[in-house]
Amino acid sequence: MRRRELLAAGLAAGAGAVLSPRRSAGEPGLVVRALEARPVRRRLLGREVELWLYDGRLPGPPLVLEEGETLRLVFTNRLPEPTNLHFHGLRIPPGGRADNVFLEIPPGERFVYEWTAPVGEAGTYWYHPHRHGLIATQMWRGLAGGILVRGPHERDPDSELARADDRLVVLRDLELAGDRPAPHEPRDWHTGKEGPWLLADGLVAPVWRARARLVRLRLVNAANARTLRLARADGRPLVIAALDGHLLPAPVEVDELELAAAQRADLLIRMPRDAAVTLVARPRHRGVPTPRLRNPFVLRLLPPPLHVPDVPLPRTLAGPLSPPAPPVRRRTLTLAMFTLDGRRYRHGRVDIRARAGTVERWRVVNMGTMDHSFHLHTWFFRPVARNGRPWPFDCRLDTVDLRPGEVVELDIPFVRETGRTVYHCHVAEHGDRGMMGTIEVGPALPWSGPVSSDAICAFPRRPAGR
Repeated sequence: MRRRELLAAGLAAGAGAVLSPRRSAGEPGLVVRALEARPVRRRLLGREVELWLYDGRLPGPPLVLEEGETLRLVFTNRLPEPTNLHFHGLRIPPGGRADNVFLEIPPGERFVYEWTAPVGEAGTYWYHPHRHGLIATQMWRGLAGGILVRGPHERDPDSELARADDRLVVLRDLELAGDRPAPHEPRDWHTGKEGPWLLADGLVAPVWRARARLVRLRLVNAANARTLRLARADGRPLVIAALDGHLLPAPVEVDELELAAAQRADLLIRMPRDAAVTLVARPRHRGVPTPRLRNPFVLRLLPPPLHVPDVPLPRTLAGPLSPPAPPVRRRTLTLAMFTLDGRRYRHGRVDIRARAGTVERWRVVNMGTMDHSFHLHTWFFRPVARNGRPWPFDCRLDTVDLRPGEVVELDIPFVRETGRTVYHCHVAEHGDRGMMGTIEVGPALPWSGPVSSDAICAFPRRPAGR
């Protein structure tokens, strides 16, 4: 969308921008707030640096909604180049004033986004720029923020999740050169840009006091390329409650957790009464040289005051997920450096056409020599198999990581939304250089039956106990 289309869609919202989030008294269910992308100077890693930030914050301010609420977001671009917003993981319309990654907001202009948080999809999401060709550099300079959609689990006073210390934590790595983030070198476009410092909510190795005996850490990997291999320093297992914004049927224990770029995970941590819990990042090789992190740890949680009551781990979360309808079409997609299916992204070309109300099975093959993370906008998928082995763990994802030579099979229910959007490698530099395609989902045919919005995926670990 160019300037004329932007103006028609609500770009010039008038001089009186909304300065803070508010719920409209005249329009129940409407949340109105402003957001501005601009260069900012702030102190980081012991020096004054210039970053590009949303509302001057690193990470950007969290967008918090209840299921069914509508967000009217007055976005202003104060950057010296065009930008836009992508609401990563949310199943909202892919065009118009919602998750429209094809629009371009020029410097100094304003655009009014508006979309409704879907009922039944409370979870952890995030937002970042998605103007093709500028995604990697804008994210690397600091542009990213979390989204939290609350649902029945957070409102029910008898729910363990409602009594947990609920924390949204955006993770990213960084390297500085002088008073700016280190510029992209030619090799960074091949490997993906990484840095030696890992920030948790803009801080190096923060220490936080838990506010409850049960802590819910909503982790967002907002790095350009780095895969995070997370574990507890004391060797105890991590307990996963949700992946990519979707609650699991029940909590699951893992010895460690790998989060590729753009993936999210909600962890549940039962705090000891007299000891801290420290989250660490272990080395993870992606097939290319990776800078070793200098942090002693990612973050540390101190126990809450002794008078705080105990909160047990929940036994169940989302409950069993319904099986999806059988796939009506199968496709194979190949990932290789800067190409999807052997060709680079071209604006205006539609690479895949699908129909609403159907399920497709995609076989995604990494033909490259390094890891690639595959992301689909608007529609989630359920992994069915990796390298021919079934995925025995129920969940729904929007991003999956593939090591060199790996093959994953994904069932995609095209439910709720129609329209045109993209799928791509979420190593930001790779997407900018052409590892991206366009998908268009048309209306359901008259004979197409409804498709369950539930999906089943797998993660080969063990159920968590109390």
